[in-house]
Amino acid sequence: MLKISHLTKIFFKGTPNENVALRDINLEVASGDFITIIGSNGAGKTTLLNLISGVYLPDKGKIEINGKNVSNLPEHKRAKFIGRVFQDPLQGTASSLTIEENLAIASLKGQKKRLRFAVTRKKREEFKEKLRALGLGLENRLQERVGLLSGGQRQALTILMATLSKPDLLLLDEHTASLDPKTAQKIILLTEEIVAHHKLTTLMVTHNMEEALKFGNRTIMMHEGEIVLDIKGEERERMSVKDLLDKFSEVRKERLVEDKMLLV
Repeated sequence: MLKISHLTKIFFKGTPNENVALRDINLEVASGDFITIIGSNGAGKTTLLNLISGVYLPDKGKIEINGKNVSNLPEHKRAKFIGRVFQDPLQGTASSLTIEENLAIASLKGQKKRLRFAVTRKKREEFKEKLRALGLGLENRLQERVGLLSGGQRQALTILMATLSKPDLLLLDEHTASLDPKTAQKIILLTEEIVAHHKLTTLMVTHNMEEALKFGNRTIMMHEGEIVLDIKGEERERMSVKDLLDKFSEVRKERLVEDKMLLV
């Protein structure tokens, strides 16, 4: 479904501030996979999502979605088959528009239609039904501006909008990190329910190790712009957070030894 080959991204290339954010990344994602992505700050997690979604173009390598090379497609052309939810609840929705208008825009993603034609009586009932499933009472607030919603309500709406057109690929970039623990738990469970219901292929960046092992069917760990661990199947099912941290420590020690050998 998603195939990434030899993906490399370098910022400020050729300057004293040169930063190799991704180094020769190779990754194959099957249709229906739900992959959690972990790693320390600066590991390249968000950069990877940005390259997949088209925010940045790669310096080297290739990105294929459903067999199509999208490496050089701009972000707006990939948006029709990629859904994304960011860490900041304020991203992904338009504050000055109503809940209904935001949903209408999301439902027309990839289509050339005017907003005023989208909010029909039939559409309104569809929106109410989908909002009702969130359990937040938003189905009774369709005419309310999104800017008046709480962070959790807004993030729930963003997830619904990102998945409304059933994208080929869903990207979640620490989408519960800025929420309080109780709200974050509601949003992550809602995410799991929506992903399972639509059988969406999903990549989810998280700093929560427990979530990384609990949700989805595969976990990858990134470090210094590389994928250093790829865990799935029985190995992942048996793994604890301590096991995961121990494996990361092992990888870092091995990398340190290799770096020292280069200086001998």
